[in-house]
Amino acid sequence: MDTKIFKGYMLVSDMDGTLIDSKGTISAKNISAINRFIEMGGMFTIATGRTVDSVKRYIDLLPLQLPFVIYNGSKIYDFSNEKTLYETFLEERIKDMIVKLADHESSLGIEVYCDEKIFIYRKCIFTGRLEQKGYKIYYEVPAHAWDRNWTKILIIGEQLQIDHIERTFKAMFGDCNLIRSSENYLEILPEGVSKGSGLEKLCGMVGASMKNVIAVGDNMNDYEMIARSGYGFCVANGYRKLLDMAQYKCPSNDEHAIEYVVNWAQSNLILKK
Repeated sequence: MDTKIFKGYMLVSDMDGTLIDSKGTISAKNISAINRFIEMGGMFTIATGRTVDSVKRYIDLLPLQLPFVIYNGSKIYDFSNEKTLYETFLEERIKDMIVKLADHESSLGIEVYCDEKIFIYRKCIFTGRLEQKGYKIYYEVPAHAWDRNWTKILIIGEQLQIDHIERTFKAMFGDCNLIRSSENYLEILPEGVSKGSGLEKLCGMVGASMKNVIAVGDNMNDYEMIARSGYGFCVANGYRKLLDMAQYKCPSNDEHAIEYVVNWAQSNLILKK
């Protein structure tokens, strides 16, 4: 029997709400399943909205077989060699939109991600969460940062508030690449950027086919990679809209979702060999 049944296949997992459980840990069962997938010939990578620094908090647990897609597709980073392989930035016009948004919605939190730093343009009840976890953040956007390239913007608020902004943003402030990444988060990414586009670039770099990608996620920032992949899974705790759209479902992030997906693949993809 061929022990390399996953040769040519790539497993891609989101981090928060998918690979990482509600206690902020990655289960031993998920880690074991990932290693088994690789041992059986497969490739593994991460696609996340996280920064380089925040991914590094879990890096000792993860195989660094491939570069990771981070910032929801804005950057592809090789953690083995600490090297950026691809990066793109927000359009300059987005900066004016954010000024207008802050003037119009004073209770929203607005975070600017630039040069691997997190600048708080507008504080809210949620913006202290990163500092509580030990991240270095800056409670203003200094003048020099306005002249730099911005990687993404995170808009934070209560769920109903974010629902409203998601519906009305483009009509009020202009067109942009606006993606919902949780109940409380809206992200503005560079035009054309998504985890799906970043994953396609990574597949091109390593000679993989998107039809052989198994992607797992939990929110609408995962939609593009799930839709473009051959096998797209949404976890049971996922955003309802994504659960309705995803072709495949798997258990929640507290029930070893990645182990389930690897077991599913082992049972189903072997039949195609």
